[in-house]
Parts: sequence; structure tokens; C-alpha cells
Amino acid sequence: MARKLLLQLSAWAATVVGVLYFTGHGDKIAGFLAGTAISAVYGLLVCYRVRRSASLSPQKAVAYMRTGWLIRLAFIVLALAWSLKVPSLNFGAVVAGLLSLQIIIFVNGFYLVVRHSTAK
Repeated sequence: MARKLLLQLSAWAATVVGVLYFTGHGDKIAGFLAGTAISAVYGLLVCYRVRRSASLSPQKAVAYMRTGWLIRLAFIVLALAWSLKVPSLNFGAVVAGLLSLQIIIFVNGFYLVVRHSTAK
């Protein structure tokens, strides 16, 4: 699952970078790629947590996932703070890159719903 997520994230990033380049917004590419990389690491952290919690009892799995969200949130906050300190990164582009994982998850969910509803 993580491999598929990374491939989709890479395809999304390549598409957006191409659009940014050809529309004259090349100065935002570094920020978008930084945000997308942070988003990819976040996605891998979620995949790891889900895979690890599958082998735990339900009570321990819930506790494990609850502590994990705080760690991942701290990671995102630190990444955003870091992007503010680096002058060559456009902060808006970093935030847009951070949303890449959520966009991929939404598109996958939309695809599954459409596929399921048309299969009947």
C-alpha cells in the first residue's frame, strides 16, 4: 500500500511541477516539492502506524494510534516552521505540497466509490 501511495504522490508531484514550470511559476517548485516530500514522509508514518497497530489488541491499538497522531502533528509543525526559516521556499507552495497526501487519498476514495456504485 505504501508503494502505491508513493507512486501516486510522485505522479501528482510531477504533474503539478510541470504545470508550475510551464505557467511561469518556477519559483514555487522548490516549496511544492519540499511540501510533497514532507507529505510523503507523513504518509509513510501513517502506513507504519496502521501496519503496526494491526498486530495489537484493540485497546492497545487505539492507544498506539492516539499517541502517533501527536508525533505526526509535531512533525508537520516543525516542517512548517522550517519552511518559514528557509527564504528560498515559498510558504504557500509548501502548504500546497503538504496537502498532496490528502488529495491523493480523496481521489482514491472517490475512485472506489464511483467504481463500486457503477459495478451494480
